[in-house]
Amino acid sequence: MLLIFNFDNSNVAEKIALLEERLGIKIPDAYSDFLKKYNGGYTPKTSFDINGESSDIRYFYGFEEQKEYCDFPQVMQYDSFTSAIENGYLPIAEDSFDNSIVIGTSELNYGKIYFYDLEIDTYNYLCPNFKDFISQIESLEYVPLSIEERIQGMKECNSNIQVSDSLIKLWQAEIDKYANLKQQKVEL
Repeated sequence: MLLIFNFDNSNVAEKIALLEERLGIKIPDAYSDFLKKYNGGYTPKTSFDINGESSDIRYFYGFEEQKEYCDFPQVMQYDSFTSAIENGYLPIAEDSFDNSIVIGTSELNYGKIYFYDLEIDTYNYLCPNFKDFISQIESLEYVPLSIEERIQGMKECNSNIQVSDSLIKLWQAEIDKYANLKQQKVEL
């Protein structure tokens, strides 16, 4: 079951149409429905193990999230995105190592889901469609730890990491990021 902190889905249908026109592709219906309902989102504590590939998923791309790393208009500027489109794939999600989950957009692979391994520059088949992919993803409920809980956890494992002001600011930024978001089960 996929749990997601979705992005604002206002006007997503129009944005999908513009993206399709700009890229010269037709987004498969199931993925388009997902975007219209959730507009991508953050997916902490989410992973998959499908067809010999396993990884986490940090987020699904969306529109105008103000975070360049997960906003379609921003990621379209990257060479890896352009290369994927030229090869008949649309990047839809990213893992912690900058590898991508992509959906086929060409006649030969339309709607199929692949894992793009950045290090070896290969597209590995995962499953026949987006709904099948979603059904095989596992997410755990995510509640960010407080700063005090993080410090206590470091003490308990005898961590040598110094708790600096910059580390506390980083932790606080994560806490703030999820403070007003609600994690929900993805249902298509």
